[in-house]
Amino acid sequence: MLKATIKNLNDVFALKQKTLDYIYPGFSWSKDYPTKETFKNDINKGELYLFYKQDTLIGVVCLNEEYDEHYNYVIWHSQKPALIIHRLFIDPQFRGKHLGEEILKWVIRYAINNKYKSIRLDTFSENRSAQHLYERLGFTHCGTIPLTGKTGLFWCYELILSQ
Repeated sequence: MLKATIKNLNDVFALKQKTLDYIYPGFSWSKDYPTKETFKNDINKGELYLFYKQDTLIGVVCLNEEYDEHYNYVIWHSQKPALIIHRLFIDPQFRGKHLGEEILKWVIRYAINNKYKSIRLDTFSENRSAQHLYERLGFTHCGTIPLTGKTGLFWCYELILSQ
């Protein structure tokens, strides 16, 4: 995984746009989210990471400690600091090859190395494939919330890290 730079912005956004051509059950992104500006902000904050295979951008993930205000209503099982996962996505041509799992395992190592007590995330309530992935890796469903500015409900997950 490499930290994204502003030079990567167009490639990241092109990959996001490509995902719109391969919509699957539970897919909740649109041409309006995430925006190019969203990714630019992630890059400028040093929070966007890129996953390459043989010089090809395959996946993207944003990591930070920021969360939607509705996270405050979830019963989490650990104390802060918690690493929050945002905007994890894979090139649609490479889905089904366990690359999401590979990225998440890297995120887990990153979180442990940076002394986080847990990893938290949310996923659209109808995104069964993502839910199965998180649960397979030991994440626990902790609640269901709305997210500011988004339609529908989102499932919150947490992975407690042993330290």
